[in-house]
Amino acid sequence: MHTYSTDNDKRPTVYGLLGLVAYLLVLGIGWATSLLASGLPAITGGTVSWGLAFAALSAAFIRFGWKTPIARWTGASRVPDFSGEWEGYIKTTYGGQIDDESLHESNDPEAEMQRVAASLYIDQTWRKISVHLSTADSESDSTGATVLTKEGRWPSLTYQYENEPDVDSEDSMMAHDGTADLSLKRDGEQDVLEGFYYTGPGRENYGEMYFERQS
Repeated sequence: MHTYSTDNDKRPTVYGLLGLVAYLLVLGIGWATSLLASGLPAITGGTVSWGLAFAALSAAFIRFGWKTPIARWTGASRVPDFSGEWEGYIKTTYGGQIDDESLHESNDPEAEMQRVAASLYIDQTWRKISVHLSTADSESDSTGATVLTKEGRWPSLTYQYENEPDVDSEDSMMAHDGTADLSLKRDGEQDVLEGFYYTGPGRENYGEMYFERQS
C-alpha cells in the first residue's frame, strides 16, 4: 500500500484529539486500578503508558475508525471508503485483437470501443490505499493516488498505475504506465465507480471504466 493525498485532510487535528483521548484514558485506567488494587506498586497508574494508548488508538482509527458514522458526523474523516471488490469493464481504444473470453458480457461488437471484463480490488485505510486491476490479459497496481471530496462534485479517486501483461498475451501488449480517474456514485442501492483512463508513451490509448461494488 502507498499513501494518498486528499483535499480534506484532518490528520493533524485528529492526531491531536487522539493524543488527548490517550492521555485521559491513561488517567482513567490509573484511577480505576488504584481503586481496585490500592496495594499494588505505584506503577499501576501507568500500567498503560500514554505512548501505548496513543499507538493503539491511532492504529484502530487508521484501520477502522475513520469510516465509522461518528467519524463522519464529527468531521474527523470525510474521505470516501473505496475499499472492496468491484466488478465491471473497461471500454478501450486498444486496436489489437481482443479474445472473446476477455470481453464483457454486455459488449457491443459494433461499437467503436470494446468492453473488456475487469475486476478491481481496493484496500484502503485512513492514510494508505492500493488499487489492483485485473483483466484476462493483464494486471496493474497503483503507485500513487489522490482522493478529492470537494463539494459540488462526486468524490473521486485518481491514481497512477503500472501495468504488466500476461506472459501468454499477444505481442502487441506491453508493460506501460497510466492514470485512472474514477468517481464514486450511487445508482439506487448500488455503489458505482466510473470514469476514464489513459496510458503513457509507448501505449497511447484511453478508455472508459465502469465498476460496481461487490463487497
